[in-house]
Amino acid sequence: MKNFKIFLITLTAFLFIIISCNNDNKNNSILQIKDRAGNEITIPERIDKIICLSPSITEILIDIGEADKIISVDSYSKEILEKNNIDFSDMQIFDMMNPDAEKIISLNPDILFINNFSVFSGKSSIDAMKNLGLSVAVIPNSDTLEGIEEDIYFLGKVLKLENEAEDIIFEMKENIEKIKSIGDKIKIEGNQKTVYFEIGAMSNLYSFGTNVYLDDMINIIGAKNIFENKNSWIAVSEESVLSANPDIIFTSVDYIDNPVKEILNRKAWQNIKAIQKSQVYFIASSSLPNHNIIKALFLMAKSIYPNEYQELFKSFNE
Repeated sequence: MKNFKIFLITLTAFLFIIISCNNDNKNNSILQIKDRAGNEITIPERIDKIICLSPSITEILIDIGEADKIISVDSYSKEILEKNNIDFSDMQIFDMMNPDAEKIISLNPDILFINNFSVFSGKSSIDAMKNLGLSVAVIPNSDTLEGIEEDIYFLGKVLKLENEAEDIIFEMKENIEKIKSIGDKIKIEGNQKTVYFEIGAMSNLYSFGTNVYLDDMINIIGAKNIFENKNSWIAVSEESVLSANPDIIFTSVDYIDNPVKEILNRKAWQNIKAIQKSQVYFIASSSLPNHNIIKALFLMAKSIYPNEYQELFKSFNE
């Protein structure tokens, strides 16, 4: 009997050690995953230092509580940090389009987030940086609302903040559904207004057709994109806009002074309904594909249908 008790004690201790070792191995495991561009990447066990060269991702990092881990950003993300009262005085600021790889490596980040605009986002360059021990995650700017959600899920998994990511997505979906319920009524009642959304000004007009999150947003609020018969991002002619004669014009152009005034003053556009009724609006937050499109969505809805969205907009501001 005594020997049997000793056996049980020994067996219990042995099982405890095995379980402890398994838990330790689980906690210390390095995540092997595909980034949003489909590249195989290795995520380090701990992530304490982040370099982010993608403004849309920088905003997500801030909102899931990782701002204190950001050690360097691109010049556009710097403006986002400033708006959020985050000190960037000691940060190296990179050119998003042509970042200095040597300086990035010298900062020894745990992970580097880039979008598909950076010149070293090609596979061969990424592999070269990986060979130097740097974890590089490419997250191309998503074209759809579903893609935006997947980007947020991806960041939550990489940073071990799945719950925080899910909270952001839940709030985003909840607000979209609130707006969509009103937008659907507008469609049923036949009160849809037509929209031209300008993301590239004269003399290089640029807009979009379907399969773009901005087109999804126009449909959600109950309006209609004048280029719904086109696909993805498109260069457009002045004549095509004049012919469509939109009720509303949105612009996200931020590289010229007062883009709304510039559109209103276009001589050839004076017979467009949107110009005649001064229905031209600047949508500042629409260009970044992340959860903050909700702000742009509410602004678009309020601008086109102020009466229909009046009560919802009040609750959003609260």
